[in-house]
Amino acid sequence: MTSISELLGQSWQLYKKHFSLLVGYAAWLLLPYAGSILVSLPRPNVFFETLSFACLLVQGILAFWLGILIPLLVRELVKNKKSVPIIDLQNKAWQIIPSVVFVAILEAAVFLGGLILLIVPAFIFWVWFALAQFSVIFENKKGLAAMAWSRELARGRFWKLTGRLIAGPLVFGILAVFTSGLLIILFTVLSGASFDSLFSLTPPLWIDVISTVIETFSLPLFLIYFTLLYLDLTKNP
Repeated sequence: MTSISELLGQSWQLYKKHFSLLVGYAAWLLLPYAGSILVSLPRPNVFFETLSFACLLVQGILAFWLGILIPLLVRELVKNKKSVPIIDLQNKAWQIIPSVVFVAILEAAVFLGGLILLIVPAFIFWVWFALAQFSVIFENKKGLAAMAWSRELARGRFWKLTGRLIAGPLVFGILAVFTSGLLIILFTVLSGASFDSLFSLTPPLWIDVISTVIETFSLPLFLIYFTLLYLDLTKNP
């Protein structure tokens, strides 16, 4: 298996090389987010609350779509193809959303069942089925077959896979939080705002905006990492 440091390095290099393409897609999430902010500014009523809910719903659907599309793009980019069939990949991503959602529901049900039993079973189930949604995306498997394939990928290397499932999100999560915090502090200093407002029960809206933008821009990085991890597992059964 590829080492954690190599996976992190490859993910970062791919992110930098194709930044405009990947972040360009992820930025679509900011449109419904901006819409939810705009409709929340007037005095709350049923109409604006409905619009806000609609914006959040669109954002959720887009998030699922991008969670499928970006891994498909990454696999094509890893192959170093001269031309990527973007339109075909976009259509495929829309088509398999129901299958991915169904597997996500199955994963959640199994994980909750593990929590009811005890923490240890829930942790084991999480590692076994962590890549089930990627088996839907790349192998066209569905339902229990996708979960069984994810379990097979974890067979014989449980702890190695565990380390990789934790390390990637942890490192990139810390990087995103650090970047977000640095921008918030910088904006606070430049705008002359009070630092007390950062820790109030109702922090300024611009803090949420900065955090959301950083989260959106970092989304492809997480998806690249998990895509490379999945492809590595399938190459080294």
